Parts: sequence; C-alpha cells; structure tokens
Amino acid sequence: MKKYYLINCLLIIYASGYSQVYTGSIIRVIDGDTFAFQTAEGSLVIRMYGIDAPERDQPYSKESADFMKQYLNKEAFIKASGVDRYGRTLGVLYINNQDINLLSIRNGCSWHYKRYSSDQQYASSEEFAKKNKIGLWALQNPIPPWNWRQNK
Repeated sequence: MKKYYLINCLLIIYASGYSQVYTGSIIRVIDGDTFAFQTAEGSLVIRMYGIDAPERDQPYSKESADFMKQYLNKEAFIKASGVDRYGRTLGVLYINNQDINLLSIRNGCSWHYKRYSSDQQYASSEEFAKKNKIGLWALQNPIPPWNWRQNK
C-alpha cells in the first residue's frame, strides 16, 4: 500500500512540475495557512500556496486553524513551489491524495489568494463556498486577510 502511495505521489509531482516534494506529517498548526511539517530529514515551516487564511486577530481565525488541526500527525506530502519572503516553504498539502489547500477554500476556511495563484479549481471552490455561505462566508462582512493586514 505504501509503495503504491509513493508511486502515485511521484507521478502527480512529475506531471505537475513542482520543484520539491516532502513526505512527513504536520506536527504543529501555526494558523489556518501555516504549519510545521516533520520529515525524516528534519522539520520545516510550510506556508500553504494559493490560499490566505484569517489572521489570528481576525474573525474565523480559530475555526480556520481548527480545520488544519484535524490533519495533525497524518501521513502527508507537500509539493513545494518555492520560498516566501519570510523563509517559509510554499507548498500544497496532500493527504490521501486530496489537495488540502483546495479543501480549505471549499470549506470556507480560507480565501483563494488570487494575487499569487490563478488556479481555476481554487477560484471555483471559493465561489462555491461564497454562494453557499460556507465557513467564513457566513459572516456578515468577511474581510480578506490582505485587506485586514493593510488596515493594521
């Protein structure tokens, strides 16, 4: 089973053109879009690519972080696509071959970060969550984190 999982992961990575792959598990959730990831070689801080979750002092922050906590200590892999200006590895989290970044958007736990990602699945998942008032979209006036940070 593990051999099949690894082969599947490598095929997905090869086809998508990502630069680095890490296997391991989330050992600590920092917030709704950032976590510590343990690999056999050590740990790294991952900033989830293509999404932006509510800031810690923003409405729906706790719920967004709680969404990520359900994935603590589960076998996972990261398709890394670079490093952000804070030195965090940018990547897409996969558990059981599911794109967790996409699920975060679809469950209304984060916004699609269109400034950095043009992924159409992410865009349509955000529209779905918004239309159905799922998660943060049930709030009266959800403010995107990038606007929240500007107003501080």
